[in-house]
Amino acid sequence: MQAEPFDSPPAIMDALCYLGKGKHPVNPDFYGHTAESLLEEMEHNGISEAVVCHNMVRQAHPVDGNAALMAAIAGRPRLRACWALFSRASREYEDFEGYIEEAFRQGVRCFAVFPRFGAYPPGLDLCLREYVQAGTFAPLESRGLPLFLDFGADPAGGADDTDWEALRYLLTAHPRLPVILCEYRLRGGNRIFPGVMDDCPNLHLETSGMWNWKSLEFVARHWGAGRLVYGSRTPWRSAGLALGMVTMADLPATDRAMILGGNLRRMMEEA
Repeated sequence: MQAEPFDSPPAIMDALCYLGKGKHPVNPDFYGHTAESLLEEMEHNGISEAVVCHNMVRQAHPVDGNAALMAAIAGRPRLRACWALFSRASREYEDFEGYIEEAFRQGVRCFAVFPRFGAYPPGLDLCLREYVQAGTFAPLESRGLPLFLDFGADPAGGADDTDWEALRYLLTAHPRLPVILCEYRLRGGNRIFPGVMDDCPNLHLETSGMWNWKSLEFVARHWGAGRLVYGSRTPWRSAGLALGMVTMADLPATDRAMILGGNLRRMMEEA
């Protein structure tokens, strides 16, 4: 079936994109996006805005990576900052609530955590349950700040990584916190995520890993298109490929426009 045409082109917001060099090349000549190369890819694909995180937050330290991100996107309003967090129990923040307030003051309207990332040194690895137990997400929930959650040990992927029991623990502990799950591929969890979606209305799915036939249509039919957020996972994936998965989905144009930017933009504006 041919996708219903848009009355007018939607304002597309890509989430979540990454700046900075990775540990391994994306291809032989490319180690990761600069702000300029990301904006060029966005322009090529008709993407209005992108929510961006810095690779340094996964490979070294969130505080350093967040600072590097703000320097990289300064003066580029189409790139919207997403700050990464450690658990507040790690004692790496002199004033955790103050750090969240400073992020908000600098225009940050969403955060990210990578609770199983196999970074070096190994001591950077964290358990999502410990994040929750330490009260890390209470300041985000009180402000309605969206949280991107990616369990992947390797952003280039290769396997399903989501810890569904830990995710359910987070969602039930913070029922007013908008959580956006990012996955390399949402395949192994296909018989698990429906029950979590039923029980936890604050769970949203980022689309780049939803490769299965009619998977977007399945989610929209059972829980509504408001539970889906378009993202490309660039530079590890093509923004155009991820975009095509949404634009060609067998969904009404109004639903696809919500997925392509309306849902995330609403969450960020309501924070």
